Amino acid sequence: MFIIGMTGGIGSGKSEALKIFESLNIKVIDLDKISKEITDTNHQAVEEIKLAFGNVFDKNNQLDRKKLREIIFSDKNQKIHLEKILHPKILQEVKKKLSTLSNESYVVIDIPLLFETNQYTSLISRSLVIDCEVNDQIERVKKRDGIDISIIQSIINQQIDRKLRIEKGDDIIVNDGSIEKLTESIKALHKKYLNLVAVK
Repeated sequence: MFIIGMTGGIGSGKSEALKIFESLNIKVIDLDKISKEITDTNHQAVEEIKLAFGNVFDKNNQLDRKKLREIIFSDKNQKIHLEKILHPKILQEVKKKLSTLSNESYVVIDIPLLFETNQYTSLISRSLVIDCEVNDQIERVKKRDGIDISIIQSIINQQIDRKLRIEKGDDIIVNDGSIEKLTESIKALHKKYLNLVAVK
């Protein structure tokens, strides 16, 4: 099975890229979405998060993501603790989803921490990096999430260095322009991936 592991820094445009792949009828798996699902339900992860982090849920038992994000990005040990709870459960869900997609030409998995965790490197056929300037990242996240610049910078600092991410990637898309430009870049890659699958 041909699997593209897509990654990029926060605010680089991975969500937009996923939408474009979907518009080309490519099945996608979004790790952030899976993470939200397993922290939104009566999943075992919810109880484990409560035990580890205490009061990060509101009166309706909904996870206060902003509060949790502030905790984990101000203390690296807390971030590691959360990852130990979530990563194995997310990987399990990804494998479950992949088992239903074996007839697809190829599948794209959005893996924000692809090179940081190495959990998925054995699973993927190629890596795709969506890249942009750090200033663009900060502006996009500020606009999207309304969070403090210092927290955005802290998130960027805890992700793999941009230069290193580019070095590790098999395919690189620089997302520094319009959605149209991003769409054209992805369409070109889509052709390339279909050719690679045909040769395989």
